[in-house]
Amino acid sequence: MAKESLAVKYRPKTFDDMTEQSAIKDILMNQLETKTFQHGYLFTGPAGTGKTTSARIFANMINNGKGNPIEVDAASNSGVDNIRQIIEDAKRKPLDAEYKIFIVDECHSLSNGAWQALLKTLEEPPKFTIFIFCTTDPQKIPNTILSRVQRYNFQKISNEGIVERLEHICLTENSQDVNDPDLTDIGDIIRYPEALEYIAKVCNGGMRDAITLLDKCLSLSHDLTLENVLKTIGGEDYSTFIEFLDALEVREKETAIRIIEDVYNAGKDVKQFLKDFAKFILEVEKYALYKNFDYINLPNTLETELGRLIDNPLFDAEQALFATMDFIVSLNSQVKWDSDPKTLIELSILVYCGKEG
Repeated sequence: MAKESLAVKYRPKTFDDMTEQSAIKDILMNQLETKTFQHGYLFTGPAGTGKTTSARIFANMINNGKGNPIEVDAASNSGVDNIRQIIEDAKRKPLDAEYKIFIVDECHSLSNGAWQALLKTLEEPPKFTIFIFCTTDPQKIPNTILSRVQRYNFQKISNEGIVERLEHICLTENSQDVNDPDLTDIGDIIRYPEALEYIAKVCNGGMRDAITLLDKCLSLSHDLTLENVLKTIGGEDYSTFIEFLDALEVREKETAIRIIEDVYNAGKDVKQFLKDFAKFILEVEKYALYKNFDYINLPNTLETELGRLIDNPLFDAEQALFATMDFIVSLNSQVKWDSDPKTLIELSILVYCGKEG
């Protein structure tokens, strides 16, 4: 039997289970207490921030656990005919609950015709019908709809909030390992703070992505180290990027060419390596600006190496870093459609390293 994913297993069942979004939860809870519900809601925000989960929790609490909300995936039900069926259904009073609640996920996928068909129902809704629309792309929703719904903007989850939730999941899984005889051979999840912090950073405020990545990491090993997280994510390790940046900054063509050869001989995509390296340089420059890890997606364990890169007393590190950034941005543009990227990359490195810094 397939294992239940951690994202499903730990999906919040109540607002208390949810991480952050406190202002939204407070307003919705107040509406529940005063029974001042709206007939149309719009939950917007980045993926994995709790929009659909909140809609389910809210719908369940409105009906005191009776009945089930009707969930509609607008991505696969985007046409006028689909919406007309929903409109007809919305006119019929529910038999097992006080309110008939529709949760329309990915609602930005609805066609203009579908929105127009829905407009009349949102203007004059049946008193027992509630629509909750969820989207990551609110700018695609017509203004005529936006003016008829109560909008809530979900924010990205903070790194601290994500780490706290991941820690809770790991501790809970450990306690279940002990209590379930079928799981005793799995072993405890050994957590390292830098590993959980890095998962939070790379998931960019998305709780679902963070839990999914945690699940993937645990499939590799219950020893949750930064090294194993990096291995799970894939791509080059940071030591390779640091060595490559070092070589380009001091125009050491032998080392730079060797690294490209190593990447190619390992069967990896040199175009992807260059794209990932461009992201790495951006993070290094952000570290040079702020001198901390608050705004960069790199593990804190790189602090010594990054300090060495940007504070090198042997040359103007800032000027060298900007020159390398300019070179890599240009090279990425050139190599994008090239059928023989390795040759172009190596030629460009030789030319760049041959120039005076």
